[in-house]
Amino acid sequence: MDIRKNWRFLLNIIISSLLLIACSINTAKALTLTTPNKDITTNSINFVGTWYMQTIVTESNCPHILVGTTTESTVQITPLLNLLWQGGEWDKAQSTLKLLNEKEAIAERSTELKTKDDSTWKAILIDHLNITEQNVIHSESIVEQYKNGTKIGKYKTFSILTKSNN
Repeated sequence: MDIRKNWRFLLNIIISSLLLIACSINTAKALTLTTPNKDITTNSINFVGTWYMQTIVTESNCPHILVGTTTESTVQITPLLNLLWQGGEWDKAQSTLKLLNEKEAIAERSTELKTKDDSTWKAILIDHLNITEQNVIHSESIVEQYKNGTKIGKYKTFSILTKSNN
């Protein structure tokens, strides 16, 4: 009996050690939300068009970006899934929409704003778009905010996009 107890104890130590080693080997973090499927053959027509976008900041650790701040912008998506974003005094941003399935897509974009005091603000965004109804998209975004080349923080937004009738 003592040999069996010792054997189980030793086996438990070996298994625990192997699990700890396995967990410590794979510590890399993913930097994107999801990887698009390049083999997707879905119809992208749901995304194509001009969209009016209303956005609210939902989380922020940026001193100049307050939770609850709202913005309005316009997004155009072409049949080739090129995305053109325009909002306020920020420079236009171009990107390519990457389809995940017929109702979801992601985009990465960046835009800049120069202020009167010669400061340069830059926002780098990852957008996750989800069509919830005909002519409505919900989008969640992660934004890295920079001022004069120095990262000042990160914030998250939620947007509702409604399709233009034009």
